Amino acid sequence: MRPPVASLYLAESRWLRLTAFSALYAAQGIPIGLLSIAIPAWLADRGMALGEIAAYTAIVSLPWGFKLIAGPFMDRFAFLPMGRRRPWVLAAQGGLTLALLPLLWAPDPLSNLFALTVMGFVINCFSAVQDVAVDGMAIDILPADERGRANALMAFGQAGGFSLFAAVCGTLLSRSGLPAAALACVLGVGLIFLFVTFTRERLGERLLPWSEGEAAARTVAPERDFRSIFGKLLKVLFLPMSLLLTLTETMNRFRDGIAVSVFPVLAVQELGYSLEVYTQFIGVAGFLAAVVGIAFGPMIDRYGAKRLIMVGLVGAVTLSYTVAATASLWSITGYIVTAWILASVFGQILFIGLIAQYMNICWSPVAATQFAIYMSLANLARSIGGGLFALVAAKLSYVQDFLLMGTLLLLAGVSLWRFDLDSHQRRLDALDTDSAGVGLRAGANP
Repeated sequence: MRPPVASLYLAESRWLRLTAFSALYAAQGIPIGLLSIAIPAWLADRGMALGEIAAYTAIVSLPWGFKLIAGPFMDRFAFLPMGRRRPWVLAAQGGLTLALLPLLWAPDPLSNLFALTVMGFVINCFSAVQDVAVDGMAIDILPADERGRANALMAFGQAGGFSLFAAVCGTLLSRSGLPAAALACVLGVGLIFLFVTFTRERLGERLLPWSEGEAAARTVAPERDFRSIFGKLLKVLFLPMSLLLTLTETMNRFRDGIAVSVFPVLAVQELGYSLEVYTQFIGVAGFLAAVVGIAFGPMIDRYGAKRLIMVGLVGAVTLSYTVAATASLWSITGYIVTAWILASVFGQILFIGLIAQYMNICWSPVAATQFAIYMSLANLARSIGGGLFALVAAKLSYVQDFLLMGTLLLLAGVSLWRFDLDSHQRRLDALDTDSAGVGLRAGANP
């Protein structure tokens, strides 16, 4: 039988897997560049207070903290003829494209921050669901020995997306306003949606619901009911290494929630950089960090994710305390530029390493939901960190802000020090054995 036109199968091609997942992560980066980098800097450029900007960023990022709601539905419901995860990816990517459209007609954000916040919240709802679906598909499709490299490229895609669109949107916001910036984002996300539409998970699956094709054989079938899903989740989420890694990421994300509002306000209001200069610089720094991240990807496969994460934490802690101790040098452009580039590099290393480590500790029967919960808790921690910081931002100096961020990262390193992946894998093997035993007993006693 002659294969259909545009038959692109993720399971059959490494380059396609790496390209597709990088592109999908780039799609997540596009709204991040607009909502979390360009717009906060734009608001700071218009004189909005740090506390108000921190509140905006905390609320807009909240949907990323509730990704766990989508995970169980993806593990329970699937249209297998189109792939286990792909229908969810298509729906979320299409929804993200449509959710960006209202920004074309948004009222003046400076006089109606609430409306902008609501629109950003809705956009991130679709972006978060897309992230859950893509991560689940990555766990299903990627071979274990390919995850380090894939995570580096996926992180590069996201960083490339938010870096490029932070610069583009910052320039468009300054020169043409929000509708122009929103249109650029719609076009970027829409193009990636078209690419994914013609990409399938496995050989023989349908391109669209009405196309020819059938469900491919798979190692792990969808769970039959929510009770089974939640029962297995309770077993795996509270394993000791799972709790340690979650604590590590929570401290790291508390810091991120502070940084996302402190950096633009410090640059624009305190150091005097323009909106365009700041967003373009953040774009360049993010891109450089993404390139460095690609180099670190193979190191995960060779040396392990824990070592890479520790490198990122040690570097980030040292940098935070150094910047806090050298406030007199902040007015030197070369110094502050170097500090921002290093912060971006260490942040990218942490992102790559933690994503890979979370994939390593997932249990295959509930991998999508488990991973979504980890990511939800991480992003919820970022929102909580930003929200709590908004309450005290006016009382702290910038030096104290950096000391606080450094201390949170130090606590993350202390938690990571006790993490042992081999111990966790032995516990997962025991869960597999117990689960198989339950299945055999259930089959013998219908």
